[in-house]
Amino acid sequence: MASVREIIQLCHHELQAIGIPDARLEAEVIVMNVMRMPRQDLFAHQEDEATTQHEQDIQGILDRRGTREPLAYILGYREFYGVNLLVNSDVMIPRPETETIVEHALFMALMGMESPQLVIADVGTGTGAIAINLAIHMPAARIYAVDLTDPVLNVASYNIRSHNVADRVTLCQGDLLEPVPEQVDLVVANLPYIPTGRIPTLQPEVQWEPKMALDGGQDGLGLVRRLMSQATTKLKDQGIILLEMDPEQMAVASGMALQNFPDATVTVEQDLARRDRILVVTQGLE
Repeated sequence: MASVREIIQLCHHELQAIGIPDARLEAEVIVMNVMRMPRQDLFAHQEDEATTQHEQDIQGILDRRGTREPLAYILGYREFYGVNLLVNSDVMIPRPETETIVEHALFMALMGMESPQLVIADVGTGTGAIAINLAIHMPAARIYAVDLTDPVLNVASYNIRSHNVADRVTLCQGDLLEPVPEQVDLVVANLPYIPTGRIPTLQPEVQWEPKMALDGGQDGLGLVRRLMSQATTKLKDQGIILLEMDPEQMAVASGMALQNFPDATVTVEQDLARRDRILVVTQGLE
């Protein structure tokens, strides 16, 4: 029987050999999940022996990773802003950089947006990651979480119920802001923004994710254009839009925002890697 330390080393080497980024971290996560050990126990029990069943289960995961299937799909969950979310191949896997949009929304709420009970639209909700975290940290807010297809909304619904925020998050099915039944104070959106032609060049793991959640059209901004247009009637006079996108798209998207909201203030926020990541459109800023 191999020890926990040996199993982690073997996983690390096997993942590294097939070019997996962050191979050591993934090895630890795999062992933690199969052996049901919290991280602190992983290091406190390095010489404990794994069972034959543990070794078989770990090898099964490594075999799937060998096809470059994302670890989040294999394990069935992904952590995002401190909460675990069900993920499957119907939804895009939440990224760490998207946490920036949550942090900025919470900051703006703390700074005192006008409405005592904020109305928020999370457009392209996917797993529900953004909506759930806003609901947890802003219990007075009412949130509409919008997506297009039943399989995606089924995942979001499960996650919303799992985190006990169903009384604050309403799921809506439809095209961007169209199904939202009232004007909102805040629009948050992580829409598909990858240009169609670039998708085949992305890393193998991304190829497993639903193309609908990635493909932003010829220049990557097709859905952003339509969202901006719809927002002219859905956003309150003092409202704010937060959009995640590629740093290279910020200049064009800023011009697009000012075409639709000539009196707005448009700024850009950076993610943890200090890359331009969030376009901020603020109506009625004095």
